[in-house]
Amino acid sequence: MLPTLSALFFVASTLSTTASAIPLAKNDNSAWPEAIQSYYVAAADQLAHVRATTPASTLASLTPTSCNIASPNMPSISGLPPVSEGLSLYHVAVGRGTQNYTCDIAHPSSVPVAAGASAIMYNTTCMSCMAPDALSKITAASLELPTPGTNKLLFPAQAFMSGNHYFSDLTTPTFNLHTEKANYGIQFAKLLTKVPVPDSMQQLGQDQSKAVPWLKLSSSNAPDGLASDGSPVKEIYRINTAGGSAPKTCDAMPATFEVQYAAEYWFWGTA
Repeated sequence: MLPTLSALFFVASTLSTTASAIPLAKNDNSAWPEAIQSYYVAAADQLAHVRATTPASTLASLTPTSCNIASPNMPSISGLPPVSEGLSLYHVAVGRGTQNYTCDIAHPSSVPVAAGASAIMYNTTCMSCMAPDALSKITAASLELPTPGTNKLLFPAQAFMSGNHYFSDLTTPTFNLHTEKANYGIQFAKLLTKVPVPDSMQQLGQDQSKAVPWLKLSSSNAPDGLASDGSPVKEIYRINTAGGSAPKTCDAMPATFEVQYAAEYWFWGTA
């Protein structure tokens, strides 16, 4: 039996407390998709390392938010600008949802047009510093599992949700990181840089869709009619993407369609 998406992100979001609990067993998971196997093996290896190198007194005092993110090591690729000077890591989340597109069905050879995205955001901040290798595998692993609608997210899923990603209008990606459990603010953003994913780093979707580009976004003013909440976030990176790209043409496609994707989002802000 496959693990659920909730189980996948439960390991990620509670990594610091899991480190002081019973070991994450490497059970016989040969029937699982390779991406899920790889993720769980990496998580188990990292947890074993943490337990072996961390004093018992420290392990006993860990909480889900006690990880040290003072020295983050965010992956990068050629062409993606670095984080601006003076900013520090604020939050890391994995978005699991869809990239949305429209097609001119009267012209099958036309190119699909991007129409925003929609995703549930899962808190992976501690994993970003405690188990970066496992985090790098979670986007591909999550695409092997169905994602529940927000109205179906029950405990424990609610406990490790960061919030939701959507577009406030056609040009404003929005990250509403405010849930009943935590409040990381609402960020309105604009595109600064878009870099295609090299073939050597491609993580395909189940439908063999290529990974959407890595992005650097900057904070933006709220669209008309919406209000900002004073979030300290200044820059957002979308990296380690999996799936989400549209086909090359609209041939045999409907007027509107969605492509499943997952990505890491790194939020950087002022102290």
